Amino acid sequence: MNRSLHYLFWAGLLLVGCSSGQTALRRGDFDKAVAQAARRLQSGHGLTKRGRRLAPLVLRDAFVQAYASHQTRIRDLTSDTSPPFRWETVVTHYQALQTLTDNARTCGPCAGWLAAYPTDYGSPIRETRQLAAADRYQAAELAFAYRETDRRAARDAYSHYRRADEWVPGYQQASTKAQEAFAYALLRVAVEPVSAGPLLTGSDRATLQRAILRSLNPEPAPFVRLYLPAQVQASVFDGAPVIDGFGIAQAVQLRVIDLDSYHDNVTSSSSTVYSNQPYKVGEKKINDSTRVDIMEKVTGTLTFYTRTVGADIQLRLRGIETASGRQLWQEPVTASRSWTTSWETFTGDERALNGHTLATASLLVPSRWQLFDGLCDDMASSVRQRLERVYRAQAPD
Repeated sequence: MNRSLHYLFWAGLLLVGCSSGQTALRRGDFDKAVAQAARRLQSGHGLTKRGRRLAPLVLRDAFVQAYASHQTRIRDLTSDTSPPFRWETVVTHYQALQTLTDNARTCGPCAGWLAAYPTDYGSPIRETRQLAAADRYQAAELAFAYRETDRRAARDAYSHYRRADEWVPGYQQASTKAQEAFAYALLRVAVEPVSAGPLLTGSDRATLQRAILRSLNPEPAPFVRLYLPAQVQASVFDGAPVIDGFGIAQAVQLRVIDLDSYHDNVTSSSSTVYSNQPYKVGEKKINDSTRVDIMEKVTGTLTFYTRTVGADIQLRLRGIETASGRQLWQEPVTASRSWTTSWETFTGDERALNGHTLATASLLVPSRWQLFDGLCDDMASSVRQRLERVYRAQAPD
């Protein structure tokens, strides 16, 4: 690239940069206009005379309007007590003012007029974060008062305590209070042993139950915990299950309602096939002394067989309230496993196959226990997904 082209290239980029700042300014995006103008001034190389004149003007105009806009919103929010958690918004405006000022200070020619504006918002940001934390803490305390009778109130308290601690780490032991609220917010659910009645043998039921319990997510949704039969049995106190001092509010029941543990079906279909070319199939006399070949396409019957071995199972998932036994929800869950092989047989003139090689059946037919083992894995995965869906719907983030 020669010198003149090099100059035009950089000049074009700089003019685009200034134009971008102007566009943001015209659209009323003052913070963005300041940032873009500041970046253009910092780029330095090849800054045109027009760029040196225009960029500081764009920056100053955008800064003045952005500063006024943020200060107006801060004043309005400070005087109006109705918006909930308004101090959190005030913090964002102070932070925006700090970013605005930091960007503007990169402009050397702007130092004169910038001297009239604050350079550091650290103190108001810290003070406002304290007010934001106090707001959240107060809301948490109000909700926390109902923690023993209202699980949702406990969840709200947990969330507000956490937010208070995020605004000011260590604020009035908010983190510790959040963990206390969480214990009340948690929905504890017992998973009961699989019930199968006469549909499953004892060993098959045990296989299915192990697969399901092994696959379960102990935290299927926020504020929900699943407890396995062994955990529940080990936590019985005074005739009722208790986890960490809290009662189990719900239980999940799993019952096998249908099972086809092994089916073996063979289907077939036949078709007539013809050779691609005619072959001699005999002779005939035209007259007493002349014989000619009889040429015809030969045929045969090709039979295609399919053997399918499979198993199917259906469970009913049911959620109940432990205190009353009332049903809360019910979901059917199904799973199936199948294995297929195919082969062909032929009868007739083999020339009709036209070189086709007959398919042969696989000899590795799965046993009943192999199918059932895979069926249990599939059912376990389906149960886990269904429980996650049910409890996420009941306890959204």
